[in-house]
Amino acid sequence: MTDNKEENPPTVETEETSASDSLMADLTCKAGNKTCTSLGAVGSASGVMLCDICCSEPGFCRDCCCILCCKTVSSSYGGYSYIRCQALLNGYACGHVAHLNCGLRAYMAGTVGGTIGLDAEYYCRRCDSRLDLVSHVKKLLKTCESVDSRDDIEMILSVGISILRDSRRASAKQLLDQISLAMSKLRKGADLEDVWKKEEIVEVTEENGALELENHKDPPANRFLQPLLSSKFDHRVETLVLEDEIDQILMALKKSQESEYRLAEEALSVQKNCIQDLYQQLDHERSTLSQRAPSPDADSVLDSFLSKVDHLKQEIRKFKDMKEVAKRFGRTPKHILKDHFKLETEN
Repeated sequence: MTDNKEENPPTVETEETSASDSLMADLTCKAGNKTCTSLGAVGSASGVMLCDICCSEPGFCRDCCCILCCKTVSSSYGGYSYIRCQALLNGYACGHVAHLNCGLRAYMAGTVGGTIGLDAEYYCRRCDSRLDLVSHVKKLLKTCESVDSRDDIEMILSVGISILRDSRRASAKQLLDQISLAMSKLRKGADLEDVWKKEEIVEVTEENGALELENHKDPPANRFLQPLLSSKFDHRVETLVLEDEIDQILMALKKSQESEYRLAEEALSVQKNCIQDLYQQLDHERSTLSQRAPSPDADSVLDSFLSKVDHLKQEIRKFKDMKEVAKRFGRTPKHILKDHFKLETEN
């Protein structure tokens, strides 16, 4: 009985041990990466979730292989170029890593619309968790301050810009503004000391859905300005608010225009088909009348033909009214919108 217990340890321990094949007793990396973080992480497998999908593949190491491209990640400059999923599932960490550039190309990082709906976030393909990337970019920016190579700094900042671009979060926008300013100084040849020189920067934090502004510089000695502007006022923050409002206005306008276009396209297409059918009917009946011998019902046939002619004229007049939508729905008479486009408008 004792031997059986030794050969078959408890299930939980088996899962914990097999959770990351890169963390075996002999401390070898499955990908053969000599700089793998697992090599110095003795015993860390106990907190990692079981993975029998990608981690079962030969040559794939959870600790250093990108889950999207399967190539190893680099820990240079604090590992700015990759993200590790720290989501906890049933008490175990996911632990899978991904190149940020791979995530951006696969629409699994940064700001992505549609069903995935990311805003300066990372979506882990393995566990479906979302990670905030703003904190990663802040760390990335701090790392740059100790880098001497201008090319490397620009490369690192470019990753941060790609992550934050198009975000609607105020904190992300302000951080993007800060990075863009540093990038501009760098490209203009400014000294590295000047690139990182702190200006009057207001930090925006998001807590419980509210915005809190914290000014990290003491108020100016000249107190005459205090009645005019709060010490927490920052024109860049106000500009970001304006940009948000403009984006929302333009988005609403675009949706409205797209809706109007689809409605007009459908109604005009129906009207075109109606007129086209009448033309074909009249052409057929005119041909029939020209070849028809005199008969007692000739008058009724002619009346039918003339009735269709009147109907055609009516539909053509309707089409001319409908052409008013070319001026936009807002400038189209309300009775036309109601009668021909089935669109009710307010008085």
